[in-house]
Amino acid sequence: MNRNISVLTFLLASATLHAASVPTTSTAPVSAQLVFPAPPDKPRVRFVRSIKTMRDVRGGSARQGMFGRFVSFMTGGDTERPLFERPYGIWGQGDNIYVTDTGGQKVTVIDLKKSEVSHIGENGDGQLLSPIGVTAGADGSVYVTDTKDQTIRAYSAEGKFLWTTEAAEGPAGTLNRPAAVSLTPAGELLVADTGNRRLVLYSTQGKFLKELCSHPKNERFALPNPSNLWVENDGGFLVSDPISNRIHIFTSTGAAVSGFGEAGDAAGYLARPRGVASDSDGNIHVVDALFHRIQIFNRKGQLLVWYATPGQGPGQLALPAGIFIDRSDTIYIVDTKNQRIQIFQYIKYPEGQ
Repeated sequence: MNRNISVLTFLLASATLHAASVPTTSTAPVSAQLVFPAPPDKPRVRFVRSIKTMRDVRGGSARQGMFGRFVSFMTGGDTERPLFERPYGIWGQGDNIYVTDTGGQKVTVIDLKKSEVSHIGENGDGQLLSPIGVTAGADGSVYVTDTKDQTIRAYSAEGKFLWTTEAAEGPAGTLNRPAAVSLTPAGELLVADTGNRRLVLYSTQGKFLKELCSHPKNERFALPNPSNLWVENDGGFLVSDPISNRIHIFTSTGAAVSGFGEAGDAAGYLARPRGVASDSDGNIHVVDALFHRIQIFNRKGQLLVWYATPGQGPGQLALPAGIFIDRSDTIYIVDTKNQRIQIFQYIKYPEGQ
């Protein structure tokens, strides 16, 4: 992999978080924030906040005292208890953030506008066993992959179970450890069929449509373990593979475009990449799980910058997994071991700056 020495020197010097006055996406000045890279270098990402407990959802800043915890318990809740056991996948739609919780066997839905939390798939016919991927449509419908029972499950906007794919559909439609799922611009479900080393398309009614991206004879674009994916606005998509330590770029029809990545522990290399997503500038954000950071690459696979450091504090990660970037370039990271969501903001500058 080509590597620019001056860029790496700048990155390594910026590993420590510092406070700085940075522009928001509209380039307006804001107060001191944790930013990456550190001053005096030009900041590209700033830390916003964490969501771990109900208190975080409601916007509380201080921990409760004994009396506050007692009142919370008596009124039917514990605002200090983590919302997640072992979170993994994440998706945003409207005011809602959807988080799969493999430990809690459910999807946790956070309504950021109303500061409310609800759950999907806790019991009944739609009970989840090991939810991994999640996506939601404009109508509020929610689609979840369950890697334990090898299915996709669909729910209404109100969380009512709608349908599940059947394990006995035949060889073409049988899923094997399905992982990530995302809606395409055409209104179809793109699924990382991990155990079958391919991607597949399903309708939003649960019908198998076709297979994509199965390249067993092409080492460059083979998918030994496709686990996470991201569908872009033009229908093209990105796939991360933690076995080959690569990111693959495909067209909307599944034709291979390019890819990048190789195993290593230095900046610019990858170590068990998980979530992948692109921002409004087309840069590719890759969750580097083993080294607890997010790396940003351009479309040629050249490292631009990285953000977050290992730990439990603000702007720090421990075994991160899923990532979602919304239209305003707000970044949501599943901080799995810390049982929380970490929120960052990609700082967009006018072209040429």
